[in-house]
Amino acid sequence: MRRTVRLLACLLLAGGWVLPGRAEARCSPEVVHRDPGPRLAAFAAGSQKKKAKFFTIQWFGHSAFQVISPGGTRIFTDPFGAGIGLPLPAAKPHAVTIGREHPHHNSVWVLQGNPQVIRGLREEGMEWAEVRRTVGDVLIYNVPVTQRTFDVRTKGSAFVFEAGGLCIAHLGDVAEPFTASQLRRLGKVHVAMIPVGGTFTVDGKGAQEIVRQLRPHIAIPMHYWDDDERLGRFLEGFREVRRVEQGELTVSRGNLPKPTVVVVMGRKRGE
Repeated sequence: MRRTVRLLACLLLAGGWVLPGRAEARCSPEVVHRDPGPRLAAFAAGSQKKKAKFFTIQWFGHSAFQVISPGGTRIFTDPFGAGIGLPLPAAKPHAVTIGREHPHHNSVWVLQGNPQVIRGLREEGMEWAEVRRTVGDVLIYNVPVTQRTFDVRTKGSAFVFEAGGLCIAHLGDVAEPFTASQLRRLGKVHVAMIPVGGTFTVDGKGAQEIVRQLRPHIAIPMHYWDDDERLGRFLEGFREVRRVEQGELTVSRGNLPKPTVVVVMGRKRGE
């Protein structure tokens, strides 16, 4: 008990936020992956060793997140460029995933360093590309989704990041609930980033249906353009809503809440 209290205090002082609870880890049955476990602890350096079993999630606005694995691997999702009305993200990831070929989602040029670029679509965004790749201690695989350009349905890609017994899914610009085949590919999702804005993605009601399908332990709304009304239409379907105004969300296999807690994140400030 004392150890748990000390751990929570350290994380809160570091700007993190931990959700209590427990869950069994199981990702997609269609993806065979052995959890490397404690052997990868040496991948983290310095203070990261104390949080080696934790995933850290940072939101930069719109659909752009950075997830930092238990081994310290940094994966960035859907970077946006100039003209979106948000500060450009300051991040130096090991890899970046692109779920939609649009400047609001594929502006890799804003990121520092030379990250691996992992695209969920090929042929200029017209066809789905199958992805199954390991970066550091993270297995990355994708799932085809339907997205929307006004009234036209197009192809898109969701990504799952698996490490440390956790499965974190970035659902991209998904525009309709999942089919049985898509749900099998996704597998067990512990944390899901879900668009709620409508027009180009599912709206609040559609996002609620996806949460009912996936039953993630944590659901993080995105792609709502800081519109409180759009966000509110999604939130009204849930009893438990928590907010992380600044800082980071920190989760582990052993510290997950019972499904489903909605976490509304504040944007990470630039470095």
